Amino acid sequence: MDNKRKFVHVRVLLIASLVIFFGIKVLGLDTKRLSIVLSWKLPLGIMALLIGVLSITFVILKLFKIINIKNPKKILKYIYTINIILSILFIMEFIALPLIQSFINTSTMGRIPSKDNFLDSITYIISNHASQFIRGILMTLLLSLSGTLIGLVIAFIFVIIRTIKVNKMDSEGIAFLKTVGSGFVKIYVNIFRGTPMMVQAVIIYYVLPVFIANTFNIPQSSVDKLLTITVSGIIIVSLNTAAYLVEVLRGGIEAIDKGQMEAARSLGFTYWKAMFNIILPQAIKNVLPSIINEFIINIKDTSVLNVIAVAELFFVAQDVKMQYYRTYEPFVIAAIIYLVLTLGTSKLLVFVEKNLSLSETPLPSSN
Repeated sequence: MDNKRKFVHVRVLLIASLVIFFGIKVLGLDTKRLSIVLSWKLPLGIMALLIGVLSITFVILKLFKIINIKNPKKILKYIYTINIILSILFIMEFIALPLIQSFINTSTMGRIPSKDNFLDSITYIISNHASQFIRGILMTLLLSLSGTLIGLVIAFIFVIIRTIKVNKMDSEGIAFLKTVGSGFVKIYVNIFRGTPMMVQAVIIYYVLPVFIANTFNIPQSSVDKLLTITVSGIIIVSLNTAAYLVEVLRGGIEAIDKGQMEAARSLGFTYWKAMFNIILPQAIKNVLPSIINEFIINIKDTSVLNVIAVAELFFVAQDVKMQYYRTYEPFVIAAIIYLVLTLGTSKLLVFVEKNLSLSETPLPSSN
């Protein structure tokens, strides 16, 4: 039995209960807002109650084998379809239409509604600050996407340095460089994985420019023009992402049969050519879900960059909060947007896994 049919009785019970709930609300409907059922609320409400009760009764009788009906799956399918149609109608009536009406009401308002009108307050903020939220979304996507890609490139370089082995044939200088390089990558990974991104943001944006200006005797204003808020944000996300992806890629490389590297070297490939042409492509395929997962994490964790005033989504919500002295409404909007962004990317991850038959390596949050 597949997963789609496994809980068919439970799904019918749940959707029928929802129809009964909405049927009761329809019978008590008395509103001046937009409505598609108000003129025939009595027959629709009674019909919804009857269909919901009969659906639940049928499922219970069938589960306890009190009745024996030929082809019960077909009947269940019809019952489920009818309940779904009614549910869609009621969702339109009690969710979609009130939202549309709220946008209509707030479109002509000169000030934000009172705190008691929560929905109107949300639609007022959306109507008047949509462009700000869009810019915040674009900044969040810019930081997370560019940070993930740049961090992946840095991780490629670092993982090769991290996994390179000291051979007996190496000279003392080469062996020393390999050891120092591997040690540097280990320290880098430990530092960036062991400290919060918020702390890293403060150090890179506020402390690093001062250090560069004093060390190289460069005017502070010139350094600030180069390390702008956006550039600093991308650097922070990139360096943090690289620290996580180094270990992910290292795990992907170590999962590949060592004989492939030996075979490549025996065919005349240098270590770097074998890595880039044979080992890394396979490792990337193995850890691709984890790379996408890191992108999802970055979408959420870029919110900590508000500490350096990066105008991403959380910063926009914070700005709207200070403008109207409302805490819940702007952050509810931001939460919904974050949810849509992460769920959309998660669907992409599922698509990649199904088409490439990959397994995901879970990643911890960088925050």
